[in-house]
This record gives sequence, C-alpha cells and structure tokens, in this order.
Amino acid sequence: MEENKKLRAATNNAYCLLRSRPRSEAELRGRLKLKRYDETIIDSVVVALKKIGEIDDRKFAGFWVESRMHVNPMGKSALRRELKFKGVDDSDIDQALEDAAKNYDEYEVALNITRERFKRLVKLDRRKASKRLYDYLARREFDYDIINRVIGVLIDENG
Repeated sequence: MEENKKLRAATNNAYCLLRSRPRSEAELRGRLKLKRYDETIIDSVVVALKKIGEIDDRKFAGFWVESRMHVNPMGKSALRRELKFKGVDDSDIDQALEDAAKNYDEYEVALNITRERFKRLVKLDRRKASKRLYDYLARREFDYDIINRVIGVLIDENG
C-alpha cells in the first residue's frame, strides 16, 4: 500500500511539472530524483506518461525550438546544445531542427533580431557597430557565414 501512495505522489508531481511546461524524459526523471523517489517508481511514472503521450522527446524538442525562435532566437548550434543538455536524443534534435528549418530561415531570424539592435548603434563608427553586432550574434551561436551576411546587409542598407 505504501508503494501505491508513493507512485501516486510521484505521478502527481510529474503532472505538476508538466503543467508548467513540456519536459524531456531526462528532465522529468531528474526532477523526480530530486524529490527522492526510487528508480522503480520513477520508471513506472515515466512508462505510464509515455504510454499516454504526456512525455515525448520528439514533441518536446519541437516545442523547445519553436518557443526559442519566438522568445529568444538563437542559432542551430545553441539550440542543439540546449536540447542535448535536456537529455534529448540526437535523432529527435535533428528532426526538430529540420522541421524548424521549414518554418524559419536562420538568416532571416538573425537579420530581424539584429535590425533593432543596429538602430541603437547607428551613431557609432562602422567598425565598432559591426563588432558589436558580430558579438551579439556570435553569443547567440549563429553561423559565421550568417553573421557576415547580416552585418553586410545592415551596413549596406544604412550606408
């Protein structure tokens, strides 16, 4: 009977975690471990939640990439690193990035987020403004080629 109570409590905790935002299987396992549940209970909860579709790393990866593109856009390598840190498999990460590439052009995303920043840098000399834009995009781990294209376009547009 005690085991049943622990299982229900762990399941309730898992649902509370999933209610705030989707999570990867590894994230959920880690959070339940922090609450000191046994591996067997954690396994039971994860299997049950996977069975009903509450845990799906492929869907989670898609959600993560989609939300990042809207809230805090970054390059593919940064997204890959974040998802890897959250315990998502490479195949699921690849699929999420491939799906995102159909909806988002990384160059266009980088250009759009940099245009706002560029408006604040217009008074600086060209070299200093370019350096700041480069650093901004590099911190977000956009590819070198994309960064150069974006900076080139913005400098050309604004003389």
